[in-house]
Amino acid sequence: MDPKMPSSPSKVFDQLVDAQVAIESSTDRQHSMSSMELAPPSSSLSASLSPKKSTSNNSAEVQPRSLPLSPNKLFSHVERAEAIPPRAIMKNHPQQQQQQLQAQPPPPQPTPPPSSSTAMQDTVERIVNAVENREASSRESALVNGTVAQQQQQILEVTHGGPFTSTELSQLALLCTFGFSSSSSKNGGANQSQWAEVDGDLLASLTPLLRAHVTTAMRVDLVGEGLDVIVKTVKTESSPEKKSRPVITIHQWMMQVAKYSGPNAAPLGSLGDSKLEPGAGFNRLQVLLCGLEASNILLSIMASPGVDRRVVEDDTLEACVTLMKNHIQKHLIPALSNTGHVGVSMSTISDNGSCGGEAERTPKSKKSRSVSPNRGVVAKSLKAVYSPILSTVGQFGTMIERADVFVARNEMDDSLLFTLSGAALSTLTIDASPLVRADAVSLASIIQVSSMDLIAAIFRRYPRHRSIIIEDVFPLMLKLPTSKKSLRTFLVKKSAASSSTSEVAKGPPTSNVADHDYIQPICALTLLLIQSCVVMPSQDDDEQMEGAEDSNDSWALKDDHSGLQGCVAVCNQFTSQMLQRCARKGEEGGASEFRPILSNLIDDLLLVRHLPEYPAAGMLLLYLSHRLGSDLLRASSAAKNQVEATYLATAMDAFGKITSAVAGSLQRDRENPFKLPDSMNLCAPSPEPTEEINRCFCGRGNLDTFMIDCDRCHSWHHGSCVGISKDTVPDIWLCDDCTLQTTVVEQAKVFARGSRDSDSLTSTDHNHVLRQLLLSYLSWTAQASHSQIAERAREFLIASWVKQLEGSDETVGCFDLGLVRNFAISQWTLPTLQPNQQRPRAHLTDDGNQRIMTSLVASSELCVSFNRLLGVILRLMGDKLASLRKLSVKAILQVVNIDPALMAQPTVRKEVSRCFHDESISVREAAVSLVGDYIMQSPNLAAAFHAPLLERIVDKGISVRKRAVRIFRDVLLSNPTYEGRVTACHAMMQRAADRKEDDGVRDLIHETFHTLWFNSKAFDMGSTGSPAKSKPAQLGTKAELYCREVSAQMVEVVRVSGSNEVLSTLVKGLLFGFAEGDKDKKNVERKKRQEDSHSQCKLLVKALIELLLSFEDTRDHKEDDGKQLVAILATLGVFAQSFPELVVPHVDTLVPYLKGDNGVKRYEGAVVSQVSSMISGASSHFSSGELNRLTSGELPTDLVNICYKFPSEAVTSAVEALAKLANHPDAASNSVQEKKLLKLATQFYSYLLKTKDVTNDFSSMKKSVRDNVRRALAALGSICRFYECTGAADDHTLDSSVFVIETDVAKLQLSNLSNAAFALFLRYLSKEDESTKCLALRAMNGVFISRPRVVLVAEQMGIITSVIGDEAPPSVQIESLRCWRDILISEEKRIDSGAAKAKMEAQKDVTLSKRIGGDQDGDSSISGSVLTEHSERLYALTLSKDEKVRHMIIDLIGHLLRQGLINPMETVPHLLAVQGDVKCPSTRALALKLLQNEGEKRPDMLRQRICAGIKQAFHFQRNVYSGSNNGNAKVTALIAKSDGPKDGWETIFDAVIKESAIRNKKAQRQGLLKGIISLFEKDPGVNCSSAEQLPMLAFASEILGNFPYTSLSDPLFIVYHSSCIAALDGQGVLSQFAELVGGDVCDPNSDEDDIEKSSTQGKFDAAELGLEAKGAEFGQLCVEAARILPLLKLKQFLRKAYNISEARITSYVPSEKELIHEKGISIADGPPFSFTMTSIFDADGNINWSNATKIYSSFRRMMRDAEADDVHVDPEPTKSPKRTAKRKRGGSDQVEES
Repeated sequence: MDPKMPSSPSKVFDQLVDAQVAIESSTDRQHSMSSMELAPPSSSLSASLSPKKSTSNNSAEVQPRSLPLSPNKLFSHVERAEAIPPRAIMKNHPQQQQQQLQAQPPPPQPTPPPSSSTAMQDTVERIVNAVENREASSRESALVNGTVAQQQQQILEVTHGGPFTSTELSQLALLCTFGFSSSSSKNGGANQSQWAEVDGDLLASLTPLLRAHVTTAMRVDLVGEGLDVIVKTVKTESSPEKKSRPVITIHQWMMQVAKYSGPNAAPLGSLGDSKLEPGAGFNRLQVLLCGLEASNILLSIMASPGVDRRVVEDDTLEACVTLMKNHIQKHLIPALSNTGHVGVSMSTISDNGSCGGEAERTPKSKKSRSVSPNRGVVAKSLKAVYSPILSTVGQFGTMIERADVFVARNEMDDSLLFTLSGAALSTLTIDASPLVRADAVSLASIIQVSSMDLIAAIFRRYPRHRSIIIEDVFPLMLKLPTSKKSLRTFLVKKSAASSSTSEVAKGPPTSNVADHDYIQPICALTLLLIQSCVVMPSQDDDEQMEGAEDSNDSWALKDDHSGLQGCVAVCNQFTSQMLQRCARKGEEGGASEFRPILSNLIDDLLLVRHLPEYPAAGMLLLYLSHRLGSDLLRASSAAKNQVEATYLATAMDAFGKITSAVAGSLQRDRENPFKLPDSMNLCAPSPEPTEEINRCFCGRGNLDTFMIDCDRCHSWHHGSCVGISKDTVPDIWLCDDCTLQTTVVEQAKVFARGSRDSDSLTSTDHNHVLRQLLLSYLSWTAQASHSQIAERAREFLIASWVKQLEGSDETVGCFDLGLVRNFAISQWTLPTLQPNQQRPRAHLTDDGNQRIMTSLVASSELCVSFNRLLGVILRLMGDKLASLRKLSVKAILQVVNIDPALMAQPTVRKEVSRCFHDESISVREAAVSLVGDYIMQSPNLAAAFHAPLLERIVDKGISVRKRAVRIFRDVLLSNPTYEGRVTACHAMMQRAADRKEDDGVRDLIHETFHTLWFNSKAFDMGSTGSPAKSKPAQLGTKAELYCREVSAQMVEVVRVSGSNEVLSTLVKGLLFGFAEGDKDKKNVERKKRQEDSHSQCKLLVKALIELLLSFEDTRDHKEDDGKQLVAILATLGVFAQSFPELVVPHVDTLVPYLKGDNGVKRYEGAVVSQVSSMISGASSHFSSGELNRLTSGELPTDLVNICYKFPSEAVTSAVEALAKLANHPDAASNSVQEKKLLKLATQFYSYLLKTKDVTNDFSSMKKSVRDNVRRALAALGSICRFYECTGAADDHTLDSSVFVIETDVAKLQLSNLSNAAFALFLRYLSKEDESTKCLALRAMNGVFISRPRVVLVAEQMGIITSVIGDEAPPSVQIESLRCWRDILISEEKRIDSGAAKAKMEAQKDVTLSKRIGGDQDGDSSISGSVLTEHSERLYALTLSKDEKVRHMIIDLIGHLLRQGLINPMETVPHLLAVQGDVKCPSTRALALKLLQNEGEKRPDMLRQRICAGIKQAFHFQRNVYSGSNNGNAKVTALIAKSDGPKDGWETIFDAVIKESAIRNKKAQRQGLLKGIISLFEKDPGVNCSSAEQLPMLAFASEILGNFPYTSLSDPLFIVYHSSCIAALDGQGVLSQFAELVGGDVCDPNSDEDDIEKSSTQGKFDAAELGLEAKGAEFGQLCVEAARILPLLKLKQFLRKAYNISEARITSYVPSEKELIHEKGISIADGPPFSFTMTSIFDADGNINWSNATKIYSSFRRMMRDAEADDVHVDPEPTKSPKRTAKRKRGGSDQVEES
C-alpha cells in the first residue's frame, strides 16, 4: 500500500471498504454471541408458538415451525426473516415460558468453556497494547509524513468510530458473554463475571477506549442522514440540471461497496460531503454497531460485582445512557413506526440542495402533511435504512439487560436515572407498522418488554423516585397508539375473565393463537411497577420496626408487616393521578383523552386479574373502585355546575365494569366450587373402573390421540391438554382433582395446630393450600424462564398471603397461622434451578391453576367488598342528580347482565321499582330497559314487574313507552298464556287509540298486535321460526287453532275493558290505515299489515262464532256468564263494523239472541243492543232473498219487542236495525218491516200526544209514566234519525210553520212523521222538569242529524239560545252541548264516508239546482255556522260553576277547533283560563290536549296569548270558585304534583310550557317572560295603579317564581327586569312616601322609621303620627308599593332557589348568549314561591291601616335589602362577556338559541 495518504476522500472510502471486508466474518460472530441471551432456544420457541399434540399411531404428529437460533439471523438486513406470529419470540414472556414448561423439561444452562482470570487478563492486555501501539505509530508517522499507519488509524476511526477494530471488539464481547449471566447475576447466583479479577489499571485504560466508540455512535443519526440523501436525490432529479449533476440513491448509500451508475456518474468524492458518498450509510451503520457493542462491554464491566470503582465513571455511564436514548428515539422508534418521514417538507430545502446536515422538519400538522407530493417516495425509500436498523435489536436488548443489572447493583445519579427511565418509557409509544417488516410487531414487543424490565428495576431500586416516574407515565399515555390494531400488543394467557372481555382483548390482526389474549403495554408496565415495590415481609414485629426506623423510604407504612407498603402507596398515587386527570373540566389537561385510557386500562385489568402472573391487578382495581365510588358519592352532594358530566359517565361506567366483573367472579365460584376434602382423613383411592372415563376439562370426547390415566381416580385426560407427551410420561401422574385433594390433606397434617379440637378443614385452610400450589407454579416458572414478571408475582403473592394471615382469626380452621406465615416467608428467596431438575410433584395443569385463581379471586378483598360496591350503585340510583341516577341504572344493568340472580334481591328490586317513577325520563327508560333484559328469562320476574311496566305504557316519555311496549310484545310472543296479557293488551290498545300518541309508539303497538293477532303466517311457522312444510289439511288446522287462540284473547281484552271501543279503533287502524300521522316511510309496512289483516278477518269471525257456540254449549247459566257473552258479541261487533259482509253468513246464529231470553238478566240489554247493531251494519249486504227470508220471520217482531222491553240504548239499536231493513234497496213498498216501523212510531207518538198536556212537571208523576215517556221519546227520536224518507231534500227556505203537531194519528205516515214529531218534542222541551227537557233535546237531536236544515228553524225559534242560556239548568246545558257534539261527529262521519253524496245521487227526482244547493257540504256547514253565532256564549260556559258543564263545553270546543269552525286566536285564552280549573283535573287535561294541538300548529300564537290566558285564569278562579271567609275567592297558580319519586308543586301553566315549542327557544321564552313582567309595569296613561289589580299581580308572580326553567338565563332575565322596575319605580314611591308622611317620620335613607317600628310592635296609631287625614293618599302609595313588592320577593326567591350569585346578576345582559354550563338547571328543594296580597281598602273604600302599614314596612325593608345587594358583589371570578363570546369548542362553547 502507498505510504502516502490518499489525495481524495474517495480513496479513503475504498480503503475503508477493504478493511471492512477483512473483519466481516468476526463481526458476524460477535453479533451472534452478543445477542445469544435475547431469545430462548429454538425448541422452546417452537413450543411457545404451537404446543405439541401427541397423537396415536394413526395420526401424524404435527410439528411446529422452527425459528432461527440466533436473533441476529432473524433481524439481519441481509437475510430477511419470514413472517412469524407477533411476539412469538418475545423475551422471557410468561406465556411463552409456560408453554415451554408444559412441553418439555427445562433446558440446562449453557456451560462456558474454561477461562481463567489470567487468560482474560492477557486477552484484555493484548488488545489494549495493540491499540496503544497503533496510536503511537500514527503519532510518530505524522511527525514525518503521512504513512500507512496513520491511514489505517484514520480508516479505523471512520469505519468503527473508535480505536478498536471489529475483531478486537468481538473478542472483548466474547469475554462478556462467557462471564456474564444477567438473570443469575441479578439474583445473586454463583455464575459471576471475572472482570473483577482483571487488573484495575488495565480496566481503567480499557474503558476510555471503549467510551470513544460510544461517544462517536451517539452522534450517528441514520434516519436523519438517510433522509438528507433521499431529499437531495429528489431535489436533483426534479431540477433542470439533472443530467449534469451526479445522483446517489439511498440503496447506494447503504451498500458496502457502491459506485455511481448512469449517464451522470462522477468520481467518488465529487459531492464534497463524505456523509453523502456511496457506502457512507453502511459505514455509519458500522459505527453505530461498534458503539452498541462497546456500550454492552462497558455495562458488563461496570455491572460486575467487585470491579475497581475507577471503572465506573460518570462520563462513561452517561455516554452509554445517552447512546441508548438516541438509539431509541432516532432509530428504533422511527424504524418500527415508519415515521421517519413525518414532518418533512420539501419546501424547506435550500436551492443549492443542501439540507444543513439534517433534513429540516416541520411540526406535525395537516398543512405540513400536504406540502410535499414526494412524501410517499421518501417514506418508501427510508425502508432501506429501517431494515439494517432493526438488525440492532439483538444488541440493544443485551444493552437493556445489562443496564438492568447495573441499576440493581449500583447507585446512579438522578439525572441519568431520569434520562434512562424516560428513554425506556418512550419505547411504549412505538406503533409498529407491518409495512416496514412483517415481524415489526414482534420486534417492538421485544424492545418494550426489555424496557419495562429496566423501568421496573429502577422503580424497585430507587423508591424516592417512584413518584416522579409515575408522573412521567401519564404524559406518555397521551402518545400511545390508539388504533385497534396497535392498542393492545402485549401477549398474555387467556383467563377465566376472557369470556366477558373477548372483544376488548383482541390483539393485532396477525394473531391467530386461540389461547392468547392481549393487553396494553402501559397496563403491563403499571402492574409490573406495583409488583416491583414489594419487599420481604418481616418475621416479627421487632424486626419490622427496626427496619422501618432505618429506612428512608417515604412510601413505607409503619403499621404494615406484609411488605406491601410500597405497592399500596403506588396504587394510591396512580389511582389519584389518573382520576384527577379524568375529572378535569372540559379539555383541560387532556381530560377527554384520559377518560378512554381509563376505560381501556380497567378492561385490561379485568382481563388479567385471573392470571397468576399479575396479582397486583386485583389491588389496583380495589383502589380504583374505592376512589371511583368516593368521587361518585361526592358528586351526588356537589352543586350541579361543579360536576363534570363526562367524567361522571366515565366513572360510573368504569365502576359498573368493576362491579359486574366482581359479580361474575362470585358467580363462577358459586356455580363451580372446588370439591376439596373437609377432613384430614383422606378417603382411599377409587378402584380402577371397568369402563374408561374421560374427565378431561376440555370437554372433548375420546379422540384418536394420546391420553393419560390418573393413577388415583383412573380417569383419562388428553395428553395435549395436560402438557404431557408420549416421551415425557412420568412414573406417577395425578389429575388436578386428585392432586388438590392429596395436597390439602398432606399440608393439613404438616401445618395443623397441635391443640385442635377436630380434624375438620375449613375454606380458610383450603385457601392456604391453594396459595401454596399457586406459589409453587410461579416459583417453577420464575426458575425456568428468569422472568421478572413471574419473580415479582411470586413475591407479591407471598406478601399478600402474609397480609391475609395477619388479619385472620387464629381460631378459624385447623392450620397454625404462625407456622404457615413463617413457611410462606421462608420461600421468599428463589432457589437456583439445577440442570435436569423436574417439576414439583404437586403440579397442576393450566386449567387447575385457573380454577385456583378463580377461587382465590372470589375470596380476595375486592370480591369481599362486592356488597359495598353494589350499595354505592343502589344509593346513587336515588340521587338528586338525574344524570347520576341514569348512569347508576345503566351500571346496575351491567352487573345484573353478569348475574341475573341479583334481581331477586329485595334491595335491588326496590331501587329498580323506585326508578320506574323517577322524574327523569332517561332514568325511567334505563330502569325499564333493565327489567326488559331479564323479564323474558324469568316468568316470576315478569309477574313481579307487571304493574310498574303497565304504568310505563302511559309514561310521558316516548322512549319509555316504546321500551315498555317492546317488553310486553316480547313477553306475549314468547308466552301466549302470560297472566297479565289482558291488561297489557288493553293498555297498549288505549295508547294506540289516543289521537295524541306519537306515531312511532302507535306503529309499534300496531305492529305488535298485527304479529299477535293478524299475522297470516303465524300458524305456518315451526318452532324455529321458519316456515314448516305441512299438508294443506294440517295448515288449515293450524290456522283454525291460531285464530281460536287469538279470538279468545280478544274477548278477554274486551271483557276486562268493558267496551269494544279501543279494539274497534285498533282493528280499523290495521284494516284501513290511519287518518293522522301517516309517513311515507311507513306506508309500505302499513299496507303490508293491512293485507295480512284483511285475509285474517274472515277466519277470526269464524273463530268467534265457534267460540260463541262453544260458550253456549258449556255455559253454566251463572250470573257472570252474561259478561262473557257480551264480550264475545262485542268482539264480533268490531269486525261487523269493519267488514259487515263477514257477519251475513252467521246471521241465523245471532238472530235468536234478539228474543231477550238469554238467561243473563243484567246483561240482556247489552246483548240485544250488540246483536241489533251487527244486523244493522250487515243489512246493506243482505241479498233480496236473504232479506225476504229474515223479514218474513220473527226478526221484525223481535226488534219491535226490544223497543218495549229494554233501555233506551237497546231501543236505539233496535230502531236503527229496523229502519235499515225498511230502507233496504230491495225492500218492497209497504214491506213488513216498514209496517212494523210505522206501527211502532204511531204507538209512541200517540202516547206522547196523549200525555203532553197531562202535567208541566213529570217529576211528580209515577215512575211508570216517566219510564214510558222516556221510552217513547227515545224510540220516536231514533225513528226520525235513522229512517230515510224517499222525498226530496229540505228547501233552503224551510219554514217553522211546517212543524205542527198532528192530532189525527191516522194521517201519520213515515214521510210526515219527522215534522210532527219535532213539534211534539218542542212541547215536551217546554216542560218544567229537567229530565224531560233533556229527553226532548235528545229526541230532537235525531231530527237535527237526519235533517241539518232544521237547525236553522231551531235557531229562528230561539231554541238554541234558550237551552244554552244562563236560565237553562246545568243538566239541560250539558245535554244540549252533548247533542251538538253528536251532530258534529255525525256530520263529519257522513262526509268522510261519502254517505251524503251517495244518498243525493241515488235520489233521481232531485233537480239539478236542488242537487247543487243541497249537497252534503252545504248541509254540513249549517250546524257549524249556527254554533259559530253562539261562540261568545260557548266561551262564557267555560266559566260555569258546574264542572260537568265546563268539561262538556271543552269537549265541544275541541271538535269545533278540529273542524275549523271557530277562531283559534279567540279560543286559546279561554283554554288557558281553564288551566286554572285546579279542582277538575280531567277538564284541565282535556284543555291541555287542545292547547298542545294548537301549539304544534301555531307556536307563536300560543306564546302571544299566554299573558291574556293568565288574566283569564285569574278571573276564572275568582268567578268560578267559592270564596273564603271574607268573601273573596281563593286564587292560586300552584297545583300539587305527584308523578315523581317525591311530591312537589307546579304552576297551572307548566304543562303548557313543557309541551310547547316555547321551552326550546330563547327568544320565545324571553318574549313570554317579558309579557308577564309587563303586567307589573305602571301604565303610562294612568296616574295611579288600581288596587283591584294587585291580586292578579300576586297570581302572576307565583307563575314566574315556579315556572319549570331549564336554563339559568330565564331566572336571570326575570331578576334583571325586576331590578329595573324596582330601581325606576321603587325609589320614586319611597320619595313620595317621605313627602307625604314627612322626613321626620319617614326617612328614605334610614334603616327603620317610626311607622315600621310601631307596625312591628303592634302599636300603630295614625292620629299620633299625623296620618289620619292622609289615609287615601297613603293607601294609594301602598298600592304602588304593593305593585312592586312581588317582584322584590320574587328576585330574592330566585336567587336562593337557583343559587345565583350577585356577581352573576350584575354581569348579566339579556342579549348575551346562553352558557353551556348554565343549561339543564333544577330548582333547589324547598317550599314553592307563594305571595298573598292583602287588601288595603275595605268594601267601603276606607283604608285598612293594619294591612297598609304591613305593606309599607315590607316594601321599605325589601328595598333596603335590594340596595344592599346591589352594593355588595360576591368575590366570584367572572369572565368578560366579550371574551366569553369568542370562546369556541368544536364550533362554539356557547349556543345562542333564538
